[in-house]
Amino acid sequence: MTSTPARAGAGALPDLLQRTRERTLELTAAISDEDLERQIDPIMSPLVWDVAHIAAYEDLWLVHRGGGQPLLRPELAALYDAFETPRAVRGEIAQLNAPQAREYLAAVRERALELAAQQQPDAEIVEMVLRHELQHRETICQTLALAQLLGFDPDFREPAPAAPGGHSGLEFVQIEVGEFTIGASGEQFAYDNEMPRRILLVERFEIGLTLVTNASWLEFVAEGGYRERQWWSEEGWAWVTAEAITAPLYWDLSDPSSPLELTSCGPRELDPDRPAAHISFFEAEAFACSRGARLPSEAEWEAAAQWQSGAPTDRSGANVGQVSFDTVPVGAYPSGAADCGALDLIGNLWEWTASEFDGYPGFSPHPYPEYSQVFFRKGYKVLRGGSWATDGRVASPSFRNWDLPQRRQIFSGLRLARDVPQ
Repeated sequence: MTSTPARAGAGALPDLLQRTRERTLELTAAISDEDLERQIDPIMSPLVWDVAHIAAYEDLWLVHRGGGQPLLRPELAALYDAFETPRAVRGEIAQLNAPQAREYLAAVRERALELAAQQQPDAEIVEMVLRHELQHRETICQTLALAQLLGFDPDFREPAPAAPGGHSGLEFVQIEVGEFTIGASGEQFAYDNEMPRRILLVERFEIGLTLVTNASWLEFVAEGGYRERQWWSEEGWAWVTAEAITAPLYWDLSDPSSPLELTSCGPRELDPDRPAAHISFFEAEAFACSRGARLPSEAEWEAAAQWQSGAPTDRSGANVGQVSFDTVPVGAYPSGAADCGALDLIGNLWEWTASEFDGYPGFSPHPYPEYSQVFFRKGYKVLRGGSWATDGRVASPSFRNWDLPQRRQIFSGLRLARDVPQ
C-alpha cells in the first residue's frame, strides 16, 4: 500500500500519460465501433463522445491553457464541453465517429508530449488531466454495465479473490473520534470541494465492518422490504412505487432458486459474499432503516477512513483500477483495513452517505466553477470511497463523489452506521 498520490511531476508526464492512455485504449478496443457510436442509455453519453471529450479536455487544459498553444480543433470545443453539450443531446447531434475520435485522441496526445519536451507543464494541470481521464474511464464502465454487450470481456480482467466469509454487512466497529479534521490540506492534489480543511466534532458512533452483502439484501427482498412503506422516506416511497423497483438494478430474480447478477461481462450467479451493488440512495436509506441503523454522514465516513500508513491505492489493498472488472467478496483485502478495523473503505463500491453535496465553509472554486459549485444544494447526495472501476489515484479518503438519490447506474453500495449512547 502507498499513500495518496501527490501531484504528478512534470518529468513523469510522458510515462504517466502513457500508462493512463494504454488502459483507456485497451478498454475501448474491447467495444465495437457500432457500440461506441450509439447512445446506449439516455442518461449516459455515447461512448465515442467520452473518448473525444477526453481529448478535448487534454487539449484545452494541458496544451492550450497550460502551454499557451492554440486549440488543435477549435470547432470541437463547444461540442465536447460537458456544459455546452449536455448529456440529453449528445446522442442526437453530429459528432466524430469512432475512428475520427481515436485519431483526435492520438493527435492531442502527440502535441501534449511535444509541448512537455519543450517546456515544463504545470504539475496541477497535469494531475487534473490525468484524473479527468481516469474518471471518464469509470463513466465508460457505467455505460458498459447498462449496455450488457454480448461477449464483452477485456483482456486485462483478472479473477476475483476468494471470499473470506463470515461477513454480512451487519457487523459494526465503534469509532471514538471527538475533534476531527475533515478535508484535504492542499499539500497533495485535491479538488476544490475537498477544501478547505476544517475541524469538526464527531460524536462516538458505530460504522459497518464491511459493505452490506448480497445475502443480507436478499433477506430484505424476501421480507418484502420493497413493499413495506415503513422503511422508506416520503420521497423514496414515491420513487420506488412509481418506478416499480423490486431489487437492485442488475439483479435477475426470475428464477428464485438461481438468482443472477448481470455484469458488464455477462450474467453470473448472485454471490452472497459480494456487496449489494447498483442501489440508489433511497434503497440504501430504506435498508438501513429496516435494520435499525442509518447512513453515515460524510464526516463520520471520513473519520473512519484513516490509515496511519496511508490509504490503499492499488490491488495490494483494495479492489480498484478495474482489474477484476467487477465487485469482489467483502473483506477480500484485509491488508487494506482502516485503522479502526473497517474493511473495503476504499474500492469495491462507492458508499452512499446521508450528506447533501455542498461546499465546505470557506469554499473557493478552482480551477473553474463548473467542476463542483454548480451542483451544490441541488439535491445531490455524497458518496465516498471509490469502486472497482475507480482508479486508486482518484479514490482518496477525502474525495467526494455525488449523484442524485434515484441514480443506480453508478457502482454504489451501502455501509451502515448507528448511534452510540453518549
